[in-house]
Parts: sequence; structure tokens; C-alpha cells
Amino acid sequence: MAIQSTEFDYFLKVLLRLAEQMIPQYDIWADIEKWKTECTPLQQRRGLEAGLGDLVENSFQLSAEDCQGIDDVMRAEGLMTLSELQVLYGQRVRRLLKKKRLVREEDAIALKGALDADLFDTQELEIAKHLIASYGS
Repeated sequence: MAIQSTEFDYFLKVLLRLAEQMIPQYDIWADIEKWKTECTPLQQRRGLEAGLGDLVENSFQLSAEDCQGIDDVMRAEGLMTLSELQVLYGQRVRRLLKKKRLVREEDAIALKGALDADLFDTQELEIAKHLIASYGS
């Protein structure tokens, strides 16, 4: 998911709220402060995209009840739900499989995350493995 500069503050709120619910022991504010002082705006957006992607990948291990509880909190606060993020993530991965070519490192990471989360059927699994193996060669 490509985050535009105009969307950064909104998706940062989404990331912070999801992180609080999914991994409350993690001090995400330390990373945010590091982003603000050490990274360019483009690097900040890429870091935010990666953080959201990591949370979505981890969410596939949650129970349906846990996902629903997180969705309810997010919806009540007027934020994108975890389920909506999962759909966007799935659409991105499907586009990558359809293109049958990886150009950006972020795309290879997203495909690897989907592979690790065991999201593919047999045919998609073979395509994903081939794309990851041939990335950068």
C-alpha cells in the first residue's frame, strides 16, 4: 500500500492504534521519534507502510473474534479497520502475482510476508516462490 504525504497523519493514527491493540508491550513511540529525527518524509512513509504491512501479516494469526474486536475499536474511532487493511494487503499481493514481476524491494517483502502467512493456494504458492527467488537477479 503506497501512502501519500497527505495520508501520512491518518495512517500513522491507524498504525499507532493497531499496535496498541495487537502488541501492547511494544513501545512504538520510540520508533516514531526515530523516524521524525532521522528519516526523510519518503523514508517515514515507507517505514509506515512496512509497519502496517507487518501488523497485517501478523493479524492473519489472530482468531476471528480478536480481529472483530480490533475492528470494532477501530470503527468506533473512525479509523480504517484491520479487516479493511487485510483486504488492501490481499489486493496488493494478488496484483504482484498477476504481474509476475517484482520491481521494488517493498513488493518482494510483501510477497514474502504473504508467503510466510500461508495465504496462497498451490498455484499461487509456486508463482510467489518463483518471484521471490528471481527477485534482483
